[in-house]
Amino acid sequence: MRKTWVKILVGTIVFFLILGILLLFFIQPLTSLQDVHQNPEIVIEDAHGQEIMHYINEHRITPIDLSLMSQKNIDLLLYMEDRDFYRHSGFNFQRILKTLWTNWTRHQSHGASTITQQYIKNVYLSSDKSWTRKIKEIYYAIKLEQLASKDEILEGYLNCIYLGNNIYGIENAGLFYFGKHYFELTAAEMISFIALLNAPSYYSEHLDLWNQRKNEIAHMLLKGEQITADEYQNAIKPLEFSENTKIYPDDLLYYTDAVYQEFKTIVLKAKFHEIIRIQTRYLPTMTPTETSASVALLAVDKEGFIVSCLGDSDYSASGFNIAFNGKRDIGSTIKPLLYYEALKCGYTPATTQYSAPFSFQYQNEWITIQNSGTYYPMKEISMKTALATSDNIYAIKTHLDIGMKTLANHLKKYQIDAPSLPSLALGSIGMSLYQLTRIYTQFFTEGEYLSLHFIEQIRIKDKVLFHQNKQSVILGIPRYFKQIKNLMSSVFDLSIPHATGNVISPFLTTECYGKSGLTDYDSYMIGFNEQYLVSVWVGYLDNRELKNNGIKRLPKTIFLKKINQLSSENSA
Repeated sequence: MRKTWVKILVGTIVFFLILGILLLFFIQPLTSLQDVHQNPEIVIEDAHGQEIMHYINEHRITPIDLSLMSQKNIDLLLYMEDRDFYRHSGFNFQRILKTLWTNWTRHQSHGASTITQQYIKNVYLSSDKSWTRKIKEIYYAIKLEQLASKDEILEGYLNCIYLGNNIYGIENAGLFYFGKHYFELTAAEMISFIALLNAPSYYSEHLDLWNQRKNEIAHMLLKGEQITADEYQNAIKPLEFSENTKIYPDDLLYYTDAVYQEFKTIVLKAKFHEIIRIQTRYLPTMTPTETSASVALLAVDKEGFIVSCLGDSDYSASGFNIAFNGKRDIGSTIKPLLYYEALKCGYTPATTQYSAPFSFQYQNEWITIQNSGTYYPMKEISMKTALATSDNIYAIKTHLDIGMKTLANHLKKYQIDAPSLPSLALGSIGMSLYQLTRIYTQFFTEGEYLSLHFIEQIRIKDKVLFHQNKQSVILGIPRYFKQIKNLMSSVFDLSIPHATGNVISPFLTTECYGKSGLTDYDSYMIGFNEQYLVSVWVGYLDNRELKNNGIKRLPKTIFLKKINQLSSENSA
């Protein structure tokens, strides 16, 4: 009697399953499948059109070429996951019936999904266990089999499978666990990944249970004559691996994260099994490894496209992007803005101030201003020399002369509220490197305040769906920005003693303009040539004092390497 009811129940389920799939074929044809999910497959390309990052369902993956993969490893996977993969049409009806029967009669919970269905679930659907989702899964699997070859589907599946520790895809898993590419994996290593598939998060956190499951899989493969006795003995050895978190370069991770966030602000639709390609102007940056300090870097071109972005020295430590989200005092990098306002108030590049130890009274207190270090010219110096040597005396005297509200009002143009204090002339105002870089685009372009973007173009196949043009506004007087730009070349002028850029100026391959900045806790170098603007910050997130002179000078070293690299790239 029980078997009769089971047969009736299974038959009823199968009937409605088939009915649901047939209805979907009629009411939702393939051509109408817009936004099957909210996270389409995305490829990010660099300045040369080469793929630099691939996302499937918001997860980073590294695509594989199935033809390079060991046939032995492919056979092991198919034997355990989908033996009829190359024969079925997306779903295995016989396997579904058998699984329903086994699960009901033996009170078990085995899955009946094919590899095609698993791929569909990973890419297009949620993980809920409703019948509605199951019907859609089968329907999309059938459609996918009509659009893609079996090898393409298997490739896609291997690209997106989850293998614990926030690792997706066989290539990234090989690099993370074994330091090997997918085409270098041994049969034993492949078996360990097959063992993860059933519960990747659980097994990857419980090594003993992962080993146990791996050995069970190896035994099944031995019984099925898929591996030899020697391969079995090798497979059941205890797992040994070391987690390699450096699968991608740090700067690439920070850059592509920002690209993805910008992409989310652009409303685009993709059809089923379509790939969205995002064109950027990315050029790689070498991450400095010789420092314990944090490093942030941005590089932009004349149209406002960000070509490089480093959010910190080690992405794996937190992923926090200091360049965009950190807020630090900007030090002497504020002085070009002060001198821009001074030009508006009647100063000229030749206007002089006497540079010597200087004290003044403010709110009934005497304040003494000193230069960084012990250097004082003890004479009249021009604005050019003051900018080149980052002279604090000249800056404070100018700030007091033109009125302390003048610089504060200038910052309001960028939605930055700053107190009208004497220390504002020395950069006692916090902002992100992104904000500071955007402000400096006015010197870079001789007057244009650029909007900064990562994405230049978005396309599907050969159709361009989005194109970003240069966006800028004029917030000041271009001729004064041009004058300050010309003065900023003095930072690298070897004829000016104590010019702050002289330590790197002999090694620059192009004419550059710039400004350094140094506080007790932050060190900056911001500069540009005629093609690119590069901003660098170095410091500690816990606000430790910068005591090491090498770390203080590090922004200049990084700037030198980056601007020369960009110059070489531009001339190539």
